[in-house]
Amino acid sequence: MQKIRQLDDVLANKIAAGEVIERPANVVKELVENSIDANSSKIDVIVEEGGLDLIQIIDNGDGMVKEDALLCFSRHATSKIKDDQDLFCIQTLGFRGEAIPSIASISNFELKTSTGEKGTIVSYQYGKFIKCEDSDCKKGTNIKVKKLFQNVPARLKYIKSTNAEFANIQTYIERLSLSHPHIAFSLVHNQRTIYKTNGNGNLLEVISNVYGLNVAKNMIAVDFEDDEFHVSGFISKIDVNRASKNHIVTMVNSRVVKNKITVDSINNAYRRYLADKRFPIVIVNIEIDPFLVDVNVHPSKLEVRFSKETKLKELVSQGISEALAKINLTYEAVTYNNKPKFIPDLQQPSLDLSYEKELINPTKKPVDETTKEIIYQDIRDDEKIVAESKKDYIIPDKQIIETKVELREKLMKKKLFVKGQVHGTYIICEDETGMYIVDQHAGQERINYEYYLEKYKNLDLSMRDLLIPITLEYPLSEFLIIEERKDLLTQVGINLEVFGDSGYVIKQLPLWMQNIDEQLFIEDMMTQLLNDNKIDVVRLQNHAIATLSCKASLKANTYLSNEGMQNIIDNLMRCDNPYVCPHGRPTIIYYSVYEIEKLFKRVV
Repeated sequence: MQKIRQLDDVLANKIAAGEVIERPANVVKELVENSIDANSSKIDVIVEEGGLDLIQIIDNGDGMVKEDALLCFSRHATSKIKDDQDLFCIQTLGFRGEAIPSIASISNFELKTSTGEKGTIVSYQYGKFIKCEDSDCKKGTNIKVKKLFQNVPARLKYIKSTNAEFANIQTYIERLSLSHPHIAFSLVHNQRTIYKTNGNGNLLEVISNVYGLNVAKNMIAVDFEDDEFHVSGFISKIDVNRASKNHIVTMVNSRVVKNKITVDSINNAYRRYLADKRFPIVIVNIEIDPFLVDVNVHPSKLEVRFSKETKLKELVSQGISEALAKINLTYEAVTYNNKPKFIPDLQQPSLDLSYEKELINPTKKPVDETTKEIIYQDIRDDEKIVAESKKDYIIPDKQIIETKVELREKLMKKKLFVKGQVHGTYIICEDETGMYIVDQHAGQERINYEYYLEKYKNLDLSMRDLLIPITLEYPLSEFLIIEERKDLLTQVGINLEVFGDSGYVIKQLPLWMQNIDEQLFIEDMMTQLLNDNKIDVVRLQNHAIATLSCKASLKANTYLSNEGMQNIIDNLMRCDNPYVCPHGRPTIIYYSVYEIEKLFKRVV
């Protein structure tokens, strides 16, 4: 008896929808990307109940003729590629031709489109054709998706709360506006305008809309390139950071993607400035020949592969490191309403569209007669502030958010004069521009760290005998791997002698491993050897030296003479990185004369 049968188109589209459309945010992503590919300069996204009741996308793009409007509901019908050669040089956001038939199979789908002459309306209901008729709609495309997933209860039960689904939609619209600042986006939820950009091409204005004016004013422009890659965008100063990598937005040819190589390169450049588990805000676009990048590696098209990843990694790390080295990175005191205020870590939902965080119901809080704000509070994050307007959405004046950066040499050449000490912990200094508060322990840590770093710069493989040998034991499975790779340890002066069935004994260590926790240091080395098949001595050494520097530093509540304090300040100013201690805490906080006068209400 025959067992294999051909699936009908509706069922096949539902299966495809399971791969492409996981939640309402995926619908918005696919349809808005089509609008961008259609050369739209204005895209409106209207959502009701987190996208489950309605998702409407309105654009002013090229539109479609009647024949194309009917054909686009067929699987793998696309205008983006024609043959297999096009697949290796993709220059559009969409290209597979799966989105519209997949979405139409799990919703009530209405398409209105026009090229500027005669328009067309096509309707589908859960994969079944309903009607096609002429229309007098204006140029562009208007798509309505209603009652999403109502015929797929298995998918519907995994949908989270209304606010969680909408937060994911908003995150993706924000990402698209960052990657396409020349397009005017608007996002309306339950008849309220939540997000809007004016599409004037100013990326810094879009950053201000997403992250706020204070963040935009503290962004640094970057632009560097080599023969294959051109990287441009904005990176944050070190005092603007977050607890999540989600704010590192990477784009490839204006396509928002997730690429571990690029993100890790950015983090490596910031590591000497930021504490563990703190990450910068970065928005960068990587321009590359489409032949050198593969975007057809994942159904969501969020992942890409580069043909020269190692070269890109080096370029990004070096370019961002050089940009940070040129800027005065001293932490500045931020004041609001004439009083100091801690800035909360405003977390954004992950770009991963399998987002599962739930938000509590939004509450409205009046601010004035023209502006309100809706606060979506995440049960895991602190808070997320989303501004809306009764009439016109307020977009910051681009003149206000122009970044002003100080050359690093200005701080290094300045002489800071010690004026006193507070609680035996903080040193107060001044120059002609304002006041500096220095954490004497953190400052001494930085001085010691750079001293020891220079001292241990070159590995001295001269050996010293241990009074008490170090013994290590491992499961047989790990022991066999270490045996294959232990030559890497020999290169840095660690000689393992087999001890027992699956253990080692170490009787000598190189001189460069003095004054550190030898047992812990070697155990970390073995972990690297097992997991990565490499030994990153520099990273381990930096950690060990940071710990050594901390122990050798002044403690809090230690009172010093003026000469002692001035000596610390002078030595700190000579450091390569005087802004933070080895653990990423700030060493210096700066108050400008203007900020001090604001605190005392001497200026408005």
